[in-house]
Amino acid sequence: MNFKAFMGALMKLKTLRPVLILAIATGCDSVLDVQPINQIPEERAIISPATARSAVAGMYDALQSTGYYGGTFTVFGDLPAEDVEHTGTFASWRQVDKNEITTDNTAIEPLWDALYRAIGRANIVIQRVPTVAGLDPGERDQMVGEAHFIRALTYHNLVKLWGEKATSGLGVPLRLEPAVDIPSASDIERATTSEVYAQVLSDLTEAERLMTVTDATRQGSTRAVRAIRARVLLYQQNWVAAESEAEAVAAMGLGLATNYSDLFTAAGGNTPEDILRLRYNAKDSHTLGFYYRAKGAAGGRKEVSPAVTLLLAYDPNYGGTRATYNPVDRRGQWNVAFSGSAGSTRYGSKYPTSTGTEHLHVIRFAEILLIKAEAEARQNKLGEAQASLNLIRTRAGLLGLDLVAMGQSAAIDAILHERRLELVYEGDRWPDLVRTDRAVATLGIPAFRTLFPIPQNELDVAPGLVQNPGY
Repeated sequence: MNFKAFMGALMKLKTLRPVLILAIATGCDSVLDVQPINQIPEERAIISPATARSAVAGMYDALQSTGYYGGTFTVFGDLPAEDVEHTGTFASWRQVDKNEITTDNTAIEPLWDALYRAIGRANIVIQRVPTVAGLDPGERDQMVGEAHFIRALTYHNLVKLWGEKATSGLGVPLRLEPAVDIPSASDIERATTSEVYAQVLSDLTEAERLMTVTDATRQGSTRAVRAIRARVLLYQQNWVAAESEAEAVAAMGLGLATNYSDLFTAAGGNTPEDILRLRYNAKDSHTLGFYYRAKGAAGGRKEVSPAVTLLLAYDPNYGGTRATYNPVDRRGQWNVAFSGSAGSTRYGSKYPTSTGTEHLHVIRFAEILLIKAEAEARQNKLGEAQASLNLIRTRAGLLGLDLVAMGQSAAIDAILHERRLELVYEGDRWPDLVRTDRAVATLGIPAFRTLFPIPQNELDVAPGLVQNPGY
């Protein structure tokens, strides 16, 4: 590789190659980037209990980032679907909204980058922390368990956006060890979807084996591991196992928050529903409220907004004005607000501040109940599914549904509809449409558009990568 080509690769290899630069957070507020490992001995990066703890903090910093849960990843889990629309100025987001993403989209590449950055940091922890002297064995195992957990979570997030649904289809690249130089970093291919899911489940198993923390809510725990496993099994359509895992999580002392609004307070207060949340504050904030809330008094940018379809889902009698929006559903009352002198501007109000201090949920108990209900309904265990579903509906101020009388097909539709209303703006609607094969019919899009494209810059520097069909 000549010098020009090497420098071009160095500039472009930003995602599958984050392992070249070990970013160690000194805390939740900043990240310290040390030199590439082809310039200093890699073993110097994590050499003490303090640097090991900083490396773990760096993994969570990657999850918190505005490219990951703190912004793009969460928004793009809803924007391609029908309930959120683009109302701002970002041309790259407009492509996502219209399901017309190009391979050089300037938002998709940073999203890909952010997820692989989290994986790169987890890989470093998995490789280096076990050799650190002076760490208590329990703390060491917890750290490595958290790294396996974050890697599993992130690979699942990657494959559900970029991976073909068929088990033998194209998944995403699996990088399980830090690369030692630029050429080795570019020598990567896409694993099959089956191989990615096998790795996800393997990492979750290892995380559960190692973890000593059972029920913390702001870091990885065995409860969070089992909750994410239930989600993964649902995506795999392993209904029996998903039900069993969701039941195990439900037995771990969880309950629904008394009020739906309690889940999204500005200070991030604890609730009995919390399984895994990410901490934010005024200094280390997320962008969700800023992008969803209206301009002016609401303090936002209104880059994205709730679509009319969402308002009609909450209130079928909605007539296009603030005066005609009167949902009985308490979630509809909380998640949609209006601004302007005539109340003509609707905006997303799930996150009550534009300063981004709310502690975001990665997974919460309501989703576990919905996983359990769907897995049971798929097995035609409608009475059991009904019990889980109606807990959520009751909290929302709605009457319970008789799923047994509705029959299996209608019951499944009702559960998916409940997911839509409960989890809006949390990044689940688009993956739900894709995993249930409803995206094409619901949105009227070509089938190939149900996958995001691999960023063109990645294809340019990694010859073994293959683009998703249709792009």
